[in-house]
Amino acid sequence: MKKINTFRFVGYRFDAENSEVSLDYAFDDAYRFCEKIKFHHAKTDLTAEELAAVDNILFFLHIACGISYYKAFVPGSLVIETGKLNKEQAAFFDEFYLKGLGEFCWRNRLNLNQTLKFPYDDTASRIEASPLRLPDITAVPIGGGKDSNVVLETLKAHGEKVVCIAQGRPRPIRESIAVSGCDEIEFTRTIAPELIALNNQPGVYNGHVPITGVYAFCLALCAVLYGYDKVAMGNERSANVGNLLRDDNFEVNHQWSKSLEFEKDFNTFAQKYLLKNFTYFSMLRPLSELDIAGRFAKLTKYHQVFTSCNKAFKLDKEKRLERWCGDCDKCRFVFLALAPFMKKQALINAVGKNILSDENQLGGFEELLGLANHKPFECVGELEECAVAFYLLSQNDDWKNEFMVRELYPRIEKKYGLEKLRAWEKMVFTKSDNHCLPERFKDYL
Repeated sequence: MKKINTFRFVGYRFDAENSEVSLDYAFDDAYRFCEKIKFHHAKTDLTAEELAAVDNILFFLHIACGISYYKAFVPGSLVIETGKLNKEQAAFFDEFYLKGLGEFCWRNRLNLNQTLKFPYDDTASRIEASPLRLPDITAVPIGGGKDSNVVLETLKAHGEKVVCIAQGRPRPIRESIAVSGCDEIEFTRTIAPELIALNNQPGVYNGHVPITGVYAFCLALCAVLYGYDKVAMGNERSANVGNLLRDDNFEVNHQWSKSLEFEKDFNTFAQKYLLKNFTYFSMLRPLSELDIAGRFAKLTKYHQVFTSCNKAFKLDKEKRLERWCGDCDKCRFVFLALAPFMKKQALINAVGKNILSDENQLGGFEELLGLANHKPFECVGELEECAVAFYLLSQNDDWKNEFMVRELYPRIEKKYGLEKLRAWEKMVFTKSDNHCLPERFKDYL
């Protein structure tokens, strides 16, 4: 395999008539890639001001999406052939790539802190966001899981005008949107087939990317193409907590692009360099996962259509499940979080099995509880939340005799103590003030 020196951001194009974006990348002159993003049923009669806003956002979207390609060889040299970043913009993308690839680097035993630096030039021309006026509508990204459905119903209950937005239409997403009765927006991101082929070659790195962060730039572009001024995410406060610290004190967080840190940085970046009248925030940031689970338990119309299992959203449709696998970190955590708030048979019917009775999953629950290894590299809650869930189940006649509760709760109480568990319970159900909710949304929870 050839030695790679440079990753190139080669070009981007917007086909307004077909509402399709093309993003071109290359490693030296050895490998070339073209990613496509299709915006279904977007408006095509864009004004000159809207087209200028689209072009401005695309310059930065091109750089954000490049992370999926850069990671194949992680060369030390980056060349942007479509324009220049200023120092502040380069610093944003330095952090986006370094922290967004934290888990990827840990798994591949890489450290990019000294080598990954975006070039900058303070004569960069793209230094102002578009002042484009946008309609007072809130877009809610739908992932098919409990969180986005809680966001949607919370906003509807307070009279907000909302629209669902989704990347693709796996079954849990399209059925959740149908149940909501809301209008919808769909865009589809198609990774370059050349990258997928390259990933199977020896000497090529692969792994987790900050996909929520990539989609944040797509959502800003959609604000122009469809017409809305706010995006309300469903990211909770546990996304702020990392999985582990590397030896150099660098925190690895699987959910970094769902964290409050990224949310603040992206919202600031967007209003300064993308769209002045656009706001990106998480509606659920003040809440714990258990609090959200308790709220979702009341939304019974979604119980038979939602899923939080990532195997239902695989890129390869041949490998995609319809619902739950029932045996992964995400399935374990969501089942555990919902169990204190749902009738036993209703939860089993929704997920398809009783995960708390499966003795083979003991090790996975030990990791969630901090009894073994580190917090799983998944979108799961904090160990304190998991411990509180078991504490609540130990007092619940429906669940207290399940294998996992009988096996693990005595160990939890012994390790953490009853007093600490009660303090954690209070903390878990107390709303945090550390969030970015716009003023009129603050009382909606």
